[in-house]
Amino acid sequence: MNPMTDLGLRFVRRPGPGGRAANLAALGATAVVALLVTFLIAGSLGLAHRSDRIGWRSADRADPSTAIGAIDQSDDQKVDGHPMISLDLATLHPNELPPPPGLDHTPKPGEVFVSPELAKHWSSLGKQYGVEKPTGVISSKGLSSPEEFIVIRGVDSISSDKHPQYVSSWNEDVWDSRMVGLLFAVAFGITLVLFPILSLVGQAAGVAAKRREHRLAALRLAGATRLQVLWLSAVEQAVLGLAGAVIGLVGYTVLSPLIARIPLGGGRWYVSDITASWWNVLVVLAAVPVLSVISALIGLGRVSITPLGVVRGQTRKATSAVRLGLLVIGPLVLAYYGMQAALLPLLIGVGFAALAVRVIGPWAVQVIGKTMANLANGPVALLAGRRLIDDPKGAFRPVAALVLSGFVTGFISVFMPSGEDDPTFHDLRIGVALLMALVFLTVAASTAAGAVGTALDQAAPARALRRSGVPLRVIERSARLAAVVPVLGVGLPVVGFGALCGLALSGGKVITEGNSGVLLLVGQVVVGLVLVAVAGTAGAPVLRKASAN
Repeated sequence: MNPMTDLGLRFVRRPGPGGRAANLAALGATAVVALLVTFLIAGSLGLAHRSDRIGWRSADRADPSTAIGAIDQSDDQKVDGHPMISLDLATLHPNELPPPPGLDHTPKPGEVFVSPELAKHWSSLGKQYGVEKPTGVISSKGLSSPEEFIVIRGVDSISSDKHPQYVSSWNEDVWDSRMVGLLFAVAFGITLVLFPILSLVGQAAGVAAKRREHRLAALRLAGATRLQVLWLSAVEQAVLGLAGAVIGLVGYTVLSPLIARIPLGGGRWYVSDITASWWNVLVVLAAVPVLSVISALIGLGRVSITPLGVVRGQTRKATSAVRLGLLVIGPLVLAYYGMQAALLPLLIGVGFAALAVRVIGPWAVQVIGKTMANLANGPVALLAGRRLIDDPKGAFRPVAALVLSGFVTGFISVFMPSGEDDPTFHDLRIGVALLMALVFLTVAASTAAGAVGTALDQAAPARALRRSGVPLRVIERSARLAAVVPVLGVGLPVVGFGALCGLALSGGKVITEGNSGVLLLVGQVVVGLVLVAVAGTAGAPVLRKASAN
């Protein structure tokens, strides 16, 4: 075995002072990333599975003169308060083609097939359809959801004034229109949540960056080559990333029955729809460790080139205000294309806007730090300001996911229409709630990992301050202030920037009705402050222990 590989595995098993807390934080954050990635992939595939079963109902490709059948579908009826789909099916030409999915044969005139849920309420429909008992029950192979209310009735013919849909097969490969809309919404949601997830990946990889910097810098000074220290770090991070990916996959499998209860797209899901496929598992097991390793190696560029700078505590190069130019790209793209644009331009516009937040964040933190240090009238503000100036990227990293969640909240707060009876609005509300749940889960994991990472990063300076006589409470208060200031100073403006991007996309029109958008924004601020407070409480014992003697 390569000596550096063996040494990397040894560091995982015996991480040294503070290493166990760092590894556990990185492991937990990586597991959350794996769980979220699995959910996003499996959920998108679940929509495809649902559409495969019901897409034939939207088919309308055949020529009326050659079509084997015609269908007429309506969804304006209710049964005991539940929306019901009524589908009339007429066979135009005798054929031996397979019946519609979920049926044992093609309905003949007068025959009625119903979903299991509708069968429980048939007593109120029997008179309307002229049959005391349904001909059969539609199996799961022909239903969108276990809760779907649908009746498929065979008829002699469908009048032309009803504008029937003509089909050449009862198993046409057609996407259901509602599933297509949901898939577009999912793609848009993935773009919004992608940057917080990537930020969490970086946080998981860099949670012990300072500890690893000094350890690897010592190896460089002892004669290790640049390639060797990079390989050592890659091995250590790959093991943690792979272990986290496995834990995340197991967690997703355990939570699948609960996830299946989310009433999206007409009802809850079949568990089989959202079960992770074998290739989904392989993608997660490969992608999460690779992303973790890449993030770790990016953070070690300074060690591999100038190990003496790490040992001496040399300040990083200041960030440039040129980054501000990125702020205009995303809104301009969104404003140019507007609501009628294709999906790809919208994703590009949102992606540029989120990227601008992530890139400009450290510069904003540095400016805030300089202002705090210049105006400080006490040791707490002075220490916090100097911390932000010395390492703005490191100070922004723990709150990056939280700040990006503010962008997501500000963006979607503009798009919250109401409509109790419209299934599209119902899906939108559920989707927004689900998106925010994913974002806040990402933020919670990132903030928790960031608290541990920040405490370990500040262990050496805090130890030196304690030896020089600075009270521990002053050090802890400055650490909490350095964590809160980026959230307030950068996070709140980013919420407004997200709302600006949403307005640019909608042409300046606020689509939100009622006070839901305001509640969403207030909830974001409250959740952010609570998470930072909890993270500060969790990081205090680590800092206290790591800086002792």
